[in-house]
Amino acid sequence: MRIALAVGAALFVAAPSLAQEAGTTTTLEIDPQAYTGLWYEIANTPTPYEQDCQGGVTAVYTLIDDATMEVVNRCDRESGGDEQGVVGEAEVVNGNFNTFSVEFGEESGTPGVNYVVAAVGEEEDGQYPWAAVYSPDGNTGWILARGLELSEEDRAEAEEALSEVGVDVSQLEDTPQPPQTYDPAADSAS
Repeated sequence: MRIALAVGAALFVAAPSLAQEAGTTTTLEIDPQAYTGLWYEIANTPTPYEQDCQGGVTAVYTLIDDATMEVVNRCDRESGGDEQGVVGEAEVVNGNFNTFSVEFGEESGTPGVNYVVAAVGEEEDGQYPWAAVYSPDGNTGWILARGLELSEEDRAEAEEALSEVGVDVSQLEDTPQPPQTYDPAADSAS
């Protein structure tokens, strides 16, 4: 059963305290097609959005048009053992496909930049293998990967990128994978 909630995996950033202008965060150019698809959360800084998640955090991004992505985020719940998820939209800010305003319904808070891609790995087979993502509204960061694990070298590169934008990487916590209560590939088939 899918339960709407504000979970903090990748695009689960719900309520930015300050909207920021695109370009003040990063100038990284992102290929939209290489970014879409299934991502596994490898690590995150603690956030209230994920406090009920025990692991298995995933995000599936699907292009709606050249400036919008659908976002499906899910995780294994700590209590009850079932899966929880939320569907939202990520709107590109000022034409910069690495900077988004993400909303998950009316309770998402003030629109503004709340999701920024700080770095991605070298494209492989048409997809980025990993991404370092943060929210400029606080010390919130995520490391995402296409698979359940990330090499030490790629992890170090992702952590360095997060550190450079002000995320305290000493606060990163590993996310248990794989999901235990759902099949993340079911959302990525679309």
